[in-house]
Amino acid sequence: MDNRERAILKTLLYSSLFGYPLKEEEIYKFLITDKKIEKTELHKALEKLKPKVKSNKEFYFLLGKEKLVEKRKNREKISLQKMKKAKKIIKILSLIPTVNFIGISGTLSMKNSDKEDDIDIFVITKKDFVWTTRFLTVIFLLILGIYRNRNSKKYSDKICLNMLLDEDHMKLEENLYIAHEIVQLVPMFEREDIYKKFLRENRWVNNFMVNALWNNKNYLKKKNGIMNDVLIFTLNFIAFEKISKFLQLSYMKKHITREIIKDNILRLHPFDYGSYILRAYDKKIRELKL
Repeated sequence: MDNRERAILKTLLYSSLFGYPLKEEEIYKFLITDKKIEKTELHKALEKLKPKVKSNKEFYFLLGKEKLVEKRKNREKISLQKMKKAKKIIKILSLIPTVNFIGISGTLSMKNSDKEDDIDIFVITKKDFVWTTRFLTVIFLLILGIYRNRNSKKYSDKICLNMLLDEDHMKLEENLYIAHEIVQLVPMFEREDIYKKFLRENRWVNNFMVNALWNNKNYLKKKNGIMNDVLIFTLNFIAFEKISKFLQLSYMKKHITREIIKDNILRLHPFDYGSYILRAYDKKIRELKL
């Protein structure tokens, strides 16, 4: 087995942890390798991997994972409806002057959502406005009745603030899970080309997925207008960042477990799903001696 075949097996193994068979072009995009592989080489390697790798002519999957194909198709239908709702909500959230970028992350970014899943969003804020942005975003979502908090019993289509960070702290930790999250991120709104800057800050992704094709789809873009500048100046003048941080931390302190809470980055998941996935992936890699 050569390095190309190993890379394909690793990629299909990783996607299987999410119940997600891949199309050939997706295997190429998400291929776990730091060495460039041509598409023609990939196709030949896929042929050599039979019968370890199965295909229904549209999707590829590991032996014994045939049932995942129908599951993915059903989830795609559900995800299209969720994406329509997400676009409407994000258009409203883009009115917040301290928001520089909003992207869809998590299962919805891969069109792999179940009906009961929430909608994860990833937010980049203006410098030193993480707490202000979270405060205003939560207010908007509460008014709309779609904010998912820790007490939510039903969270289908509710918005989960997956992560917030400011424009001066965009480089994320370097591991396969985060690399995949960056590559699959679906940009929905940005100001001042911040998405391109975010990708430049995280060029290390190529060490894990050198074939990664960055998202260049059309999405809502704005420039900083006079009104936006006035609002930012006003928020700075009244020290709203300090006020909103104090108010939110006062409420959050008694609930904090494993969340990452800093001045310029908020990661508010109490469960470290990334570490769980990486442990499961490493275990499977050792079992298959890849």
